[in-house]
Amino acid sequence: MPPRKKTSTTPKAKAKSTRTSTKSTMPTSKQPAKKPSARKTATKKPIVKKPTTKTSGKNTTTTPKKRKTTPNPKRKKFSPEEMHPFKAFPYRLEYKDGNDTRICHFECEEHRDKHIKRYGLRKNQYFIDSLT
Repeated sequence: MPPRKKTSTTPKAKAKSTRTSTKSTMPTSKQPAKKPSARKTATKKPIVKKPTTKTSGKNTTTTPKKRKTTPNPKRKKFSPEEMHPFKAFPYRLEYKDGNDTRICHFECEEHRDKHIKRYGLRKNQYFIDSLT
């Protein structure tokens, strides 16, 4: 006599065994197999660039575009007391940030230079003043 197969007690194994047994007992319906559809592959046409021959009646000579130059920021005239309101911060930096004018006061030149470097300001973008 051939050895018997061990039946597994896990829920997945039980579900598999019940599914396989029901499949064999259920009658299968005979449906005609679908024929594979023949797909036509589209042929790609070569791309041909057509030269533009539009003329609008205007003069066709090109003029060089003018560069936009950013004007140096304008400065208000302040008295020394107004420019340096804090005696502990004698170094001043004034620059334009977008539409705002930023005025910064620093304790020493190194801090001011660090600020300029951090924000990537160019020499034509800012004004430096010192009380000393």
